[in-house]
Order: sequence, then C-alpha cells, then structure tokens
Amino acid sequence: MSDNNENKRVLAVVNSAKKAPSKVKGSKSSGDGTEKNEGLRFGQYQIINNAFNRIKTKEGGIEITIPLCNFTCKILEEIFFDSGLSDEIKLKIEGIRQDGKPLSAFDIPLNRFTSSQGGWQNDAWGMLPRIATGSTVKESLRDCVHHYSQLNGDIPRRTVYKYMGWKKINDKWHYLTPTGAITESGLINSIKVDLGTGHMGLYGLPAPLTGEPLKQAVNDALMLLKVCPNKQHIGIALLAAIARAPLGECLHTDFALWLHGKSGSRKSALAFIAQGFFGKFEDKGFPANWGDTGTDIEAKAYQAKDAFYVIDDYKPIGGERDVKALEKIADRIIRGTGNQSGRGRRGAGMEEMAAYYNRSMTLITGEDVAPGQSLIGRLLVLEMSPGDIDLSILNKMQDASRAEKLSGLISAYVQWLAPKYDQLKLDLPVIVKQYRDAADRDKIATSHSRAPTIYANMVASSEIFLEFLEDIGVISSEQSNNLLSNFEISLQGLLKEQNSYQADQDECNRFIELLRAALSGGNAHISDSKTQEEPATRPHSFGWINMGIGDDKVYQPKGDLIGWYVAPKNNRPSKIFLQKDMAYQAAQRCATTQKQTFHSGSMASLWRLLLNKGWIEPDNSEGKPRPDPKKRIDGVYHRVLVLREDVLFPPAPVVKDSEDDD
Repeated sequence: MSDNNENKRVLAVVNSAKKAPSKVKGSKSSGDGTEKNEGLRFGQYQIINNAFNRIKTKEGGIEITIPLCNFTCKILEEIFFDSGLSDEIKLKIEGIRQDGKPLSAFDIPLNRFTSSQGGWQNDAWGMLPRIATGSTVKESLRDCVHHYSQLNGDIPRRTVYKYMGWKKINDKWHYLTPTGAITESGLINSIKVDLGTGHMGLYGLPAPLTGEPLKQAVNDALMLLKVCPNKQHIGIALLAAIARAPLGECLHTDFALWLHGKSGSRKSALAFIAQGFFGKFEDKGFPANWGDTGTDIEAKAYQAKDAFYVIDDYKPIGGERDVKALEKIADRIIRGTGNQSGRGRRGAGMEEMAAYYNRSMTLITGEDVAPGQSLIGRLLVLEMSPGDIDLSILNKMQDASRAEKLSGLISAYVQWLAPKYDQLKLDLPVIVKQYRDAADRDKIATSHSRAPTIYANMVASSEIFLEFLEDIGVISSEQSNNLLSNFEISLQGLLKEQNSYQADQDECNRFIELLRAALSGGNAHISDSKTQEEPATRPHSFGWINMGIGDDKVYQPKGDLIGWYVAPKNNRPSKIFLQKDMAYQAAQRCATTQKQTFHSGSMASLWRLLLNKGWIEPDNSEGKPRPDPKKRIDGVYHRVLVLREDVLFPPAPVVKDSEDDD
C-alpha cells in the first residue's frame, strides 16, 4: 500500500472519530440524566447515540470508538439486606435503550454485577438490551456502568432489614417493624424492613398510641382476661406471652405455647386476636401453618424476632408416612425453640453456615398435642372446648384489632421499653431466676424440669407489662399488684395441669396402655408359664377368647404370644414375663393402628426407663443391673422383662359405700 493511500485511511478514521453523533429520533430521557449526557466522555468511555461506547487509542494518538451495548444505565443505589445471619448486597439499576425504550429499575445481586461472566443485563431486562461481542466487552461494560454511576459522587447506600425486633442503631435501640422502626421518640418511617411476600407481610406496628386512645386500647387488651370466663388462665397466658415477645433480646424465649381443641372451639379466632397485637392479621391468615415446610417455618420464626408468631393447624392426617413426617417437623421446630438452635449447614466448600432458629414468642394451634414427653416439657399447653369463648367479648376484641388499637398498644409498650432496654437486659435474667427459684422451692411447677423456667418467664413479663400500664397512668399501683397476684395464681394452676399432659406422653405409661389395647383387641396374648394355656385368672384380659357354648369354656389365644403369666407362690405376687421384641412390636402395631407414633428411641432406652420407674425387676447377677434377666419357660431360657401384674392391670379402686342416715 502506498504512503498516500495510508494517509487517506488514517484521515478517514480521524474524521470519523471527531464527528458529533446525531440523536436517535424519538429518544427520551430515562430520568437519570442520560439524554443531556449525550456525547459525555468519562475516562475511557463515551455516550454516543444514547449508548455506552469505549474509546480506544491507537498508535499515533488516534482514538476510535467501540460500541459496548445499545443502552445507557445507572446504579441508583446500593442496598444492604441484613438478614441477621449474613448480609446480601444488591444494586438498583435503571436505564434507557438508545431508541428511547425505558429499562425499568431492577435489583441486581452485587456478585452478578461484578461477575466476569456478565449477563446481568438480560437477567434484569430480558432481551431488550443487546451487548456487543468481544472478549473484553462485558468487563468493559461493567466498569463503564460503575464509572458512570459515580460521576456525581458515591452511589447512595441504604440498609433493608429482613427481620423484626430490636436492633441497636447509632447506639440507640430500635424495634424494627415493616412500617419502620419504633424508638423512644416514636415511629421512624425512614428505616426499611422487608419480611417478604405472603402473610409475613401482614406484620407491622403503627405509630404508638397516646392519651385517651391508649387508655381505651389497654381496656380492649385486658378483655383477654375475660374472653374465656371459665378458663381465665388461657387469656392470662396469652397476654403474658404477648408481653414476653418484645423481651426476647433481653432473654431468649426457649419455650412455646400450644393451644389445642376440637373444631368449633374457636381456638383459631382467639389466636388471631393474639397475633393481631403485632400486625393487620385479622382473619387473613397466620404467618405460618403446618402445611409449610420445616425450613420455611424456621426461617419465618427467625424473621419474627421479638414478635408473636403463630403456627396454625397442627393436624396429623393421611397415612403413617404423612403423620410421621408432620411429627418430625414439629419435633424439629419445638426442640430448636427449646435449645435456641437451628440445623447446622455446610456450604459447597464445607464451610460452616449460620442456621435459622426460632427467635419469636411462638403459639401453635392444633386439634391435638404433639407427641413426646420431652416436647411437652418445652411447651405451655392450653386446652379449649366448644363454649369456652365469650363471643360478645371476642367480637369486641376483633373490632379493636381491626382498628389497630391492639397493635397501637404494643407500639406504645415498645416505645416505653426502648430507653430501658439496656438495663432490662441485665435485670430480666435476674428477675426470671428469682421466680424460678421460688417455683422450685415451693414446688409450683413439677411437671418437667423446664416448667419452673416457663412459669418464671410468664410471671416476669407480666410484671414488666403491668409496670408499663402503671407508668402510663392506666392502672394504679394497687391494681397492678392485684393483677400480678391474680396472674401468678392462675399460672400456677395452669402449670399444675401440665402434669396430666406429661403423664399422657410418658413413654412407659404409653407402652403399658398399648399392651393392654393389643391384648384386649385380640392382637396379642399371654400364656400361663406352666401350662402354656390360658391363665387361670381372667384369661380374657390376657388375650384369650372363650369359644365354648354355655358352661363349657374353651379358650383360644388371639394374636402373637408376647409373654407368660406367673401365678403367685409362697407369698410372692403374680408376675408377667414379657418377651421383649414381641411385646415391643405389639405396642408399635397398636400405635400404628391408632395413627400415632410410639417411642422414637431404641428398645433398650425404653427398658431403661421402665427400670428407672421400678416397673420391672432388674437382673443383678452380673454386678450391673440389667432390665432383662434370663428366665426358664417350658425348659427354654428367655431374656424377658419381669413385670408385676398390677403394673399391667392395676387393681380397681375401692369405692366405699356411703353411710345411711340415722
């Protein structure tokens, strides 16, 4: 090529680079200053025809422009999402295509924006934007957008919280709620809380009530004490739990309430009232129900920090697999609540990941109670029956909930707590310990080792709530003391009722009950140890059926042989030798027939429980007591459980005849 031709070619490139690009007809501004920046040059980039271009300098200082895309866009803000476990950062980006078509604002995860793979533009806007080809185009476009977005200073930043409850911001306590945050100064709307879609979005506290509306809201809330007139402890327990919810940051809430009753008892209506203290729930739906996955229930319980959280409608239905799956989720949720822990997780690189756990004050509703003695120990169980609810009071409380009087009261309560919270974090554990020690000393709550702590938490939170009512001038000091005394007496009675739930869930009791049911239902039998026939006394109780006619008695055994009856001899009481495996299988089959789960542990653990209760005789021949001594039956040795007959068949209580009047 001649020098003359080369000069002409260079001149053509230079002239092309210096030409001012014409506007695309119909181009519109995106609102972020794109149109007025036509021709704007920043660093190695330039806006030409309302699209980003890269400027490349050739040898001799000649510049050429390389189109990067068919649009311009800007990062409007950098959003930090605080989930309480880990932070996620997203960028809100808005743009306009060079033909004037707007590219609406969209949130892009920061790691997608910074990825060398690119592609975030199509994640946001589908096929509207077009990216040029080239090995470095995507990286150049990312840098261009970043540079362009910072022309007027740093990109604005804000934080969005993904949970409720207390958070210390700028050295002041804020109670986060989807309407903003409540501090000692009131409701601050500038703080953003996003709990996601669904019924979690119904959470939200209004501005705190004051003056006469606050007093009226207190009167509405205290109607809880009368909503179940014949079971006042139900309303008291709910009010104490509502008061306990915002104290979770002071002392973790390691128990839950379980409200159960048959259909028609209005338990869900009452649960809606309690839930309505923390949002606009009314009858629109609870935050969670037992149709949700266990992971979803846990995640929402983590979000509902320092708030009231209802999991509705525990109802084991379907086949055995469905029932066991539901029981497994309930076990996981309740144990996690009691232990204040979630399921451990590992990332792709086997690094430890933070786990969700329950940070709420939880109320569970259902038609029955979850099985398991240890689970009951982590619960305060409330039972309702049809007719327990005073419908006129329920209707008034529903009206108060819809009018946001109950949630406005909680806002005022939280506002009152805010300046005291640092001191409460020190005081509440001490107060709870004092009440717990008193409960232990006076044997107030004996159903389970956790019961005194549950009682102490309920009374302590009631005391703090009543102090709030006294401070705002709604009740007098004398009324506060009388109410607290009433709360204590009622809660003490409620804790005594928990003994019956513990007895119902006692695995030893359950084993014996299932054995009786298997024998009486014709699914198992016990033979005489000497004759291998029916026992001489009450053979029908041991699973033998009389097939004879008239006085001719001919007994036949039903079901599997699970043991032998040993008649009394030489002042020794009658005993039963149970075949361990066969007896356990009979109990399991009977439980399955009843669509219930029996004993999630091993057989050996059940035998140890029976031994600890003194219901079976140990074998001490080897120096260490074991529950299954060897016994010779019909010439063969068997490892058996030696059970007193009165354990399997307790004697009927003696009823004394009343004395005749003279």
